[in-house]
Amino acid sequence: MKYVLRSQLNGRYLKRSGVWVPRLDDAITFSDAGEAREFCQAHHLENVQLIQRPPPYLMTLLAGVTSASNGA
Repeated sequence: MKYVLRSQLNGRYLKRSGVWVPRLDDAITFSDAGEAREFCQAHHLENVQLIQRPPPYLMTLLAGVTSASNGA
């Protein structure tokens, strides 16, 4: 599982220190929650939310499950 940081103030995602973007796909990813928390502490980030981001192959599988359940 990968993680990204989202601003609680404007809903944007962190691309790099000081740069926030609207698209999740453009955000910097962290390999674990601890790494993301350390980054926040090191860069004095506040009002951020840690978001879990499934790997791309899992997203494809989840999309298939959602589509199949909608067709029932």
